[in-house]
Amino acid sequence: MRSYREGRGLSQPDFAVFLNEGLGRRYGRQQISRWENGAERIPEAVAGLLRKEMLGPEADHGPALVTVLTNQKGGVGKTTTAVNVATIIAQSGSKTLLIDADAQANATLHLGVNAMEREEQARTLYDALLGKTNIRDCVVTMERSGLDLLPSSIRLSQGEVELAAKPAPNFTLRGCLAEIRKRYDHIIIDCPPNLGQMTLNGLTAADLVLIPCQAELMAISGVDYLLKTIDELQRLCHPTLNILGLLPTMYTQRNTQDRESLTLIHERYGKAMRVFEPVPRSTTYAQAVAAGRATIEVAPDVAGAPAFQTIASALMTERTKRFGAEVSHAA
Repeated sequence: MRSYREGRGLSQPDFAVFLNEGLGRRYGRQQISRWENGAERIPEAVAGLLRKEMLGPEADHGPALVTVLTNQKGGVGKTTTAVNVATIIAQSGSKTLLIDADAQANATLHLGVNAMEREEQARTLYDALLGKTNIRDCVVTMERSGLDLLPSSIRLSQGEVELAAKPAPNFTLRGCLAEIRKRYDHIIIDCPPNLGQMTLNGLTAADLVLIPCQAELMAISGVDYLLKTIDELQRLCHPTLNILGLLPTMYTQRNTQDRESLTLIHERYGKAMRVFEPVPRSTTYAQAVAAGRATIEVAPDVAGAPAFQTIASALMTERTKRFGAEVSHAA
């Protein structure tokens, strides 16, 4: 909400006037402030109006820039990055879909969606991939940000086995997304912490790769293998796949090992790709997960927010660069 208000150049009192005119209510500045800082839940009527204003008609969107976040090492802040970057882009007014491609369903749980319930309803990524449910029927929209989520569940681990029996199994997700790429401006895929079937599906479906990497030696050592996999995909079947950059995460400035690891990241990869500013450690991220919300909504000024904002801006710029005339036409 705050990003949308500031993007329109409105003060909180002016924004209250805008809402009151659209909804026939009597909201004031204090009410807006409580919504923006997370002290009170945003009413569905308000969220619906903002979604309508931000997203506009479907014809005004697409084609989607598809970005995959991957690192075969777990616990590097990959899901946190995916959720927050996707939320920022959605808040800017770009129609955005976040795909949880991990059977652990971390992104799904992070956003407060009940993975077991979605599994029982047959409305998860597994069901879309295997053709059991139309992908559009599997998407759930976040009330506050307008972000769309294609949720996951533990059943996706079974899906990886089933995918292996399909012709060209690594292209299943790519084919699945062909139907909806014209409906979105951005699609962000949160991959599992391995280089298995779902990660390969994510890479073959993507235009760009973002590599979150903890500022720690063991995490850095695994990046080289990931880069080799990306290089092989580029040579064999996906020449247009590019790397957006590497994002150091879980960084503590006063920790000598973290500073040395960050220096190593720049020395080893800085010439080949963009290295974004690091995301510091913060307990706020865990608190946001417990609340079932993106951290950037709960605490817009959280340490790490500038890095997420920079990545979101880079993706929006890249989309315009890639699709130029098509984006201008949609706008």
